[in-house]
Amino acid sequence: MERNANQAPAVIFPDGYTMRDFKPGDEEAWCACCIDGQLGVTEQTKTQFDKIMTTDPRVKTENIFLLIAPNGDAAGTITYQSGNTDDEGYIHMVGLDKKYRGKRLSLPLVNFAVNKIIEDSKKRILLTTDDWRLSGIKAYLNAGFSPMIECEETAERWSKVLEKLSL
Repeated sequence: MERNANQAPAVIFPDGYTMRDFKPGDEEAWCACCIDGQLGVTEQTKTQFDKIMTTDPRVKTENIFLLIAPNGDAAGTITYQSGNTDDEGYIHMVGLDKKYRGKRLSLPLVNFAVNKIIEDSKKRILLTTDDWRLSGIKAYLNAGFSPMIECEETAERWSKVLEKLSL
């Protein structure tokens, strides 16, 4: 999916939720946000975090963010990584702790990352996702992303996804 970077969207979290930068010591909380989200995170350890995030040269820790719930829990996370060119930013590793799913947190989380990418003067914002991640796709569409139709097979897949979303 793709979005232009010409307009920063509003970021409105429910009352009491805030975003903050990832910092050392947040590794297990980050994992908790991604576990059970079929993102390849299987345990809540620094080792698991390092395996997935710090070994990827496209990911800078200053581009990893945590959504903090009113009670102080890490409710979610989002990252953006470098693209193939200096003008691209990729939305990466969007996760919500299972206790916080279904609370309309995905759209503001995505909009937050879009704003960070725009602040870093990127011109193109991209992401990849799976066809079955319907709630995520809905949030991406609401955040201004559009499907990238590259061939007939892709067009057919997107047609099925949009039908499932009643769009």
